[in-house]
Amino acid sequence: MLNTRKKLKILSSMNMVLPLITLCAATACTERSGSDKSTINTSVHDADTLQLTKSAEQHTPLLDIKDIKQAYANTNKELIDGQLDSTTFKYSCKDEKNGTVSYFTKNGKLKLIVHRYNEYDHYSAVDRYFVQDSTLFFTYHTNVTWSFENGPEGSTKDNIKENRTYLIAQKPIKCLEKNFTIHSKASSNPDPESIPNRDVNCQSAEIVLKPYHILTKYRFKPTADCLE
Repeated sequence: MLNTRKKLKILSSMNMVLPLITLCAATACTERSGSDKSTINTSVHDADTLQLTKSAEQHTPLLDIKDIKQAYANTNKELIDGQLDSTTFKYSCKDEKNGTVSYFTKNGKLKLIVHRYNEYDHYSAVDRYFVQDSTLFFTYHTNVTWSFENGPEGSTKDNIKENRTYLIAQKPIKCLEKNFTIHSKASSNPDPESIPNRDVNCQSAEIVLKPYHILTKYRFKPTADCLE
């Protein structure tokens, strides 16, 4: 299971078409064996990733999906090239939810927020918010729920869901979802990159923007307690 989960691991910012940092320690039923109970594929690249052609400094209005993909690709390239500065804080909310929030900026302008968190023992997630000119234009959420299953001793499965939301003028215009399961004792598991996204109905702008606005509130005033 560890080898499988390493494919889904949040990697360092020096490799952000597979971005950012490992999530979650493990505990079997409160602690299961192995180190990573909910390792998530944070690869923000997919079949929808565009070629990196424009300079990220050439900000043009985002008018359609193609523009959003280009802006998204530019931010990833800046991260890979080490052009972004970052600040991070950790928090713990009543021992029920623990997380880390990272802000990535260029010349003082916010480009990306990454929120990694665990809730109780069987759930973890990574939420990513891509920003241009102080406007949210793309979100990418990945969450993992794990449980024990029948089979050899210690068998577990990770149910993984990825959601992508494209926004214009902070209104969702296209939403994609991908679901797959990784089994710890399976001889083979699906390749997440080969699984297609499917179109789904978008949530309201308020629901999409609320967690983003909460995170921006703590950019200059981090907290060690609950985010609210």
